[in-house]
Amino acid sequence: MTSETLDVVGSLVGAALTVMVLSYLLGDNTFYRFALHLFIGTLIGYSFGIVLREVLFKMVFAQLVVNPLAVIVPLVLGLLLLFKGFPRQAYIGNFSVAYLVGVGAAVAMSGALLGTISPQIRAAGQDVSLKSLASFRLGILDGLLVLLGTISTLLMFNFADRQRRGTLGVWGRVVAAFAAVGRVFLTVALGVAFAGALTASLSILIGRVEYIVEAIIRLADRLL
Repeated sequence: MTSETLDVVGSLVGAALTVMVLSYLLGDNTFYRFALHLFIGTLIGYSFGIVLREVLFKMVFAQLVVNPLAVIVPLVLGLLLLFKGFPRQAYIGNFSVAYLVGVGAAVAMSGALLGTISPQIRAAGQDVSLKSLASFRLGILDGLLVLLGTISTLLMFNFADRQRRGTLGVWGRVVAAFAAVGRVFLTVALGVAFAGALTASLSILIGRVEYIVEAIIRLADRLL
């Protein structure tokens, strides 16, 4: 088969699979399940091949010869993790799971603090500086709006008791007022995010429909 014929066959297969996936709009059916199983099987097979080539052969086996101490601990943890597939011996893999959960929680915590909260606080502070205010269209109003949105959104997750008397009660009511403003900012942000996701989904759908039309045109040109 020539390369042009292979391209036409590949386009037809892709178009057919696209139609099978879109058939889910009419309800769960055999064609959709076939395409789904095919995609999952292909993904698992490809991932398994990548793990064998890139991890086991290039990282583990190659390093065992050069520097075995560097890979002995990850190799042991990986082997212990395989016991989770056997119900009676699953407890052996608990140490590996605990290690993964601990490292994952630490990385997520540091990422949230250093990668999200700290830059957001720094950016909110810079928005009210003279240098930043000079670049805004509305001057200090834009900077204060950004600062208000940041503070009120953070205070929305503060669950102070507004029923207390004295200073604590006043503080609770102040926090509740800022939290109401923060809910407005969060609602707008979620609305924008949802609109962006919907627009991206429609763009993908349009792209797949164009792909099907192009595949039909190429097949018609090939036959005629």
